[in-house]
Amino acid sequence: MAEDIRQDYPGHGDLSEAHGALCSECAQQSRNAVYTSTTFFIWLRWLKRIRGSIWIAAVISSTAAASAAISKQSGVEVIVAGLALLGVILPGVIKALKLDETIKAYEESAAAFKRVEGRLRRAAEVWSHKPFADFEVEARTALTDLETAQIPSLTPPEWCFRAAQRKVRSGDYDPDP
Repeated sequence: MAEDIRQDYPGHGDLSEAHGALCSECAQQSRNAVYTSTTFFIWLRWLKRIRGSIWIAAVISSTAAASAAISKQSGVEVIVAGLALLGVILPGVIKALKLDETIKAYEESAAAFKRVEGRLRRAAEVWSHKPFADFEVEARTALTDLETAQIPSLTPPEWCFRAAQRKVRSGDYDPDP
C-alpha cells in the first residue's frame, strides 16, 4: 500500500503554500513579460523608422541624381555620381544590417511575449481559482510558453527598456476601473 509521504515532510504537502507560490510566480512572470514585450515594441518601432528612413534617403538620392543628370547642368557631375552611389548603396545597407530579418524576429518575439503575458496573468487571476492540479497544468503550460518565447534571446538597446519602464509605470497597461 502507498503511504502518504507528505506527512513526514512538514510544509512539503501544503498545497495552499504551493498554490500561493505558483500564483505569485505567474503574476511576477506576467509583469516581466509586460516589460519585455513593451521594450520589444518600442525597439521595433525604431527599427521600422530606421529602415524607412534609409529607403527614403535612397529614393531621394536616386531621384536627385536623375534630376540633376537630366537638367544638363555643368559642374554637378560629382554630386550626381555621389547621389547615384547613395541610391545604390543604401538598399544594400538594409540587407547588410539584416534589418528585415531583425524586424521580423522582434515582431514575432514581441507578439509571443504579449501572448504569454496574457496567459500568465489569467493563470494568476483566473485559473488559480481552479483546483490546484488543474491550475498547475495551466500555469506550467504558460511558463513553458514563456521559456519558448525567450529562446531567440533578443537584446534591444537599454534605453528601450527604460522607455518601457516609464510607459508601464505610467499606467498605460493597467486595467480600466
